[in-house]
Amino acid sequence: MANLIHIAYVSFSRKKLSEMELDELLNEVRPKNFANGVTGLLLYNDEIFIQVIEGEAEIIESLYNRLQTDNRHTNIVKVLEEKINQRSFPEWSMGYQKLSKEESKELPGFTNVMSSGDIREALKQSSKTIVELIVKFMKYT
Repeated sequence: MANLIHIAYVSFSRKKLSEMELDELLNEVRPKNFANGVTGLLLYNDEIFIQVIEGEAEIIESLYNRLQTDNRHTNIVKVLEEKINQRSFPEWSMGYQKLSKEESKELPGFTNVMSSGDIREALKQSSKTIVELIVKFMKYT
């Protein structure tokens, strides 16, 4: 059996990204993810990223370490890392959805944890909430 893990993290974009910039980012990472057996989901909401990456443990850990030095975002907070028996996004080299703040509020399980004064601490205390948000996003979109 494969040594699979997933990591969920939240980060902030250094600048608000246009649709074209987001498309360029996805066009850059999807082929790399496919080649490395990385699947996952990326949510983008007004300069905030929530991402789940899944695959072989060594590859995912290496990817997460590289993401921490990627100059496109900052304040990365890992909210979940665990072994998994199967992928949640087996067909997605990087599923993506851009949500406005208004659209986010319409998702069942929405939380405004991202507006907290101490965002890093709030995120560390809210990993279950963020995972539930991702699961509900998958179900309702």
